Amino acid sequence: MITTTNDRRVVSLLQTIAGFFKGPSGPKCSECSSTIIGDVCPNLDCPLKVTEWLLRWCSPEAVNIPALGQAEAEHLAGLRLVLHPGELYELGQGDWDRLDGVSAGQLAEIHSQIEDSKSAKPGALLHGLRLPGVSGDLAKRLVNEFGSIDALRDAKPKSLQEIDGVDESLAFGVRRWFRDSINRQALKKLEQNGFSFNA
Repeated sequence: MITTTNDRRVVSLLQTIAGFFKGPSGPKCSECSSTIIGDVCPNLDCPLKVTEWLLRWCSPEAVNIPALGQAEAEHLAGLRLVLHPGELYELGQGDWDRLDGVSAGQLAEIHSQIEDSKSAKPGALLHGLRLPGVSGDLAKRLVNEFGSIDALRDAKPKSLQEIDGVDESLAFGVRRWFRDSINRQALKKLEQNGFSFNA
């Protein structure tokens, strides 16, 4: 039984500390159990987010790998074999063998299309990289305006805002994307695997 003011203060302090270490409360992501913030899972390596990124990357508007569909993307993400599209080009045969239900013929087609994807134009690459708010059309215009993805990566928000359709919020979003460590890693892996970032 709490009998003194000091006892009450100690209990209150302990409850506050316990609440702090409990972590944020609220609805959880069905896939990775992270707490949802504003209807969005903030976890960058959430399998749902990785799957979405892979499907965008493999779409005809990006690098065009149609043999790698929803089921394969979900499996790669679920097994944590890839975190970003750059890692798709680093997978070994043992990794691909872990995908259930993929025939040898389909796997050969995936490999062939992955190799062909290395010749995709920079505008298509930028679209596949899934920068927030950057449509396929805007991705092409950004690359054409700046001349390369590398130049775009170094562009200041003010110069980005000179492009039609790019407001201040979008400009800073693009800047943040290129500064993110996972995105920088993805770009590095893609460069190492033969992708050209020049228009």
